[in-house]
Amino acid sequence: MKNILTLTLIVLSLVACNNSKKSKKTEQSPDLQQHVQKDKPVNLNIDHKAYKMKGMLIAKNTFRIFKGKIESVGSKKGLPAVVDFCHDNAMKLADSLGKTHNVIIKRTSHKLRNPKNKPDADEQAVIDNYLVKQEKQERMEPVIMTDGEGYVHFYAPIKLKDKCLQCHGQPGKDIHEEVYKVIRAKYPNDKATGFKTGELRGIWDIKFLDKK
Repeated sequence: MKNILTLTLIVLSLVACNNSKKSKKTEQSPDLQQHVQKDKPVNLNIDHKAYKMKGMLIAKNTFRIFKGKIESVGSKKGLPAVVDFCHDNAMKLADSLGKTHNVIIKRTSHKLRNPKNKPDADEQAVIDNYLVKQEKQERMEPVIMTDGEGYVHFYAPIKLKDKCLQCHGQPGKDIHEEVYKVIRAKYPNDKATGFKTGELRGIWDIKFLDKK
């Protein structure tokens, strides 16, 4: 009887180990990628952890530089000038930083300010996934996926911070009338207002140009 009990415990331990390995494999091969790209060639052999780390570093560095530029302009010329700066320089700055890291840096959203940042199908799927998680109050994690051409993409949520309400909050409440006039003049089809602190503002899409 004792031998049978010992054997049973060993079998259960082996099953538990196998299930643990399967869980890790699933975590490294996100269901989102399989869902979004079921008709595209998918490379599941990439190092997801390494790309997440690189993507997060690039996103943080880009945000830090953007933040520094915006704060500098705002302190010297005021918030209306920040809107002008973003309109004229945001995409150029992202392109310049992208070349430094051999990537393409894009920010996109479900509520666009600049129509040139419109999400593609994969980006929209990631946004929709994050919005569901936001509704359920679940954690939004960075996502690594390959596109139809085999390039690796890092996607991560951009959440609204308190200071961002001055340009993305409620007009007449968070956004000063003078600032809102400039926003409407620069972006006639602006949809990027009405946000609250902590909500999903959009996503980072960092495309690595070293194709795997």
